[in-house]
Amino acid sequence: MKLIQDTIHGLLKIDDWMIKIIDTPEFQRLRRISQIGFANLVFPGANHTRFEHSLGVMEVARRLVERMEIDEDEKMEIVASALLHDVAHLPFSHCSESVVERHLGLNHENVEVVLKRGEIREVLRDLGLNVSRIIAHIKGLSDCNVVKGDIDADRIDYLMRDSHYTGVAHGVFDAQRLINKIVFVDKKMIIDAVCLRSAESLLISRFLMYTTVYYHHVCRIARKMFEKALEFCIEDGNLKPKDLFYMDDPTIVNFLRASDGYPKEVVERILNRRLFKRALYVEIRRVGVNLNRIDPNTAEREIAERAGVDEEYVIVDIPKLANGEEFKALVLVNGVIKKLDEVSTLVRALRDAEKNSLMLGVYTPKEFVERVGKVAQEYFAVDKTYQSKLF
Repeated sequence: MKLIQDTIHGLLKIDDWMIKIIDTPEFQRLRRISQIGFANLVFPGANHTRFEHSLGVMEVARRLVERMEIDEDEKMEIVASALLHDVAHLPFSHCSESVVERHLGLNHENVEVVLKRGEIREVLRDLGLNVSRIIAHIKGLSDCNVVKGDIDADRIDYLMRDSHYTGVAHGVFDAQRLINKIVFVDKKMIIDAVCLRSAESLLISRFLMYTTVYYHHVCRIARKMFEKALEFCIEDGNLKPKDLFYMDDPTIVNFLRASDGYPKEVVERILNRRLFKRALYVEIRRVGVNLNRIDPNTAEREIAERAGVDEEYVIVDIPKLANGEEFKALVLVNGVIKKLDEVSTLVRALRDAEKNSLMLGVYTPKEFVERVGKVAQEYFAVDKTYQSKLF
């Protein structure tokens, strides 16, 4: 056994079999994948990585499985799944994901892309771990929801960790009480009603972290610029989408800097924080068109044409509502299992507030803001009473 000092959970007990997984090149790559993309452009301390988050999720999962009535081999399998749940994350984490999803229909949960090749495949085989079972745990397809569920080990760790490193206090909740008061029914995590307030606190933390950090307009602008640069490289045939599964942050930055034209310009803008600006930034409920029918690429092309700007310098950002699995977490109330949003009016209010918090953004270089903004207002039929506040 080894001990690792973790910022969030204190001393982590790392068994020998865990070290064998951690020491593989595939897992070590996570040291070079930022946890929350370009958030450090807003929150300078947000330089933590998927590596330390994965160790944290492993620790939360270990504490949970210790209380499960299952054999040691199954406990090991669940903890290994927690450790490996992010092994297929792409450079700058979710900032690359939508590009790969569009081209390959894959995302970071498709860990088979990484686990079924290279050194890590041999290590898992030698440890006697069932890769198919690990994949099922990570994708939420197994009979246990510790790794992937409504309120799971992943969510507990990332809210605590991201809050700490951004310096935003919104991610603080009583995680230890929540972990200790979770009960298991047929391997499924159920929240004891005596811990309802801790579960509500987690949902409040999640809502505030999304609105304050994850969907901060600077984070969104940098992310969308990065996506557009990747798309440019893929369309030119200089980058294969699947290669992103084996790249890290420095590798993709160097690749883009070595490119010609637009991709190089974009990555230099991001690195030097010379980002596009908001030409339009408005609550989605104030938009007069059905955004479900709007293709962002088409909208960018049409807005750019009407504004007399090169299409490369217009970005349309239509954020999607998070899945919100947490709202459906199960709660044990007087011997009856109910959904969290059924027993908590606060959780129902948070669900509605999350829908109303999403913002439509149109971004462009500073010199084009006014003309792109006027065209974008008309294109999206923005509420007339709101238009005067935009400039």
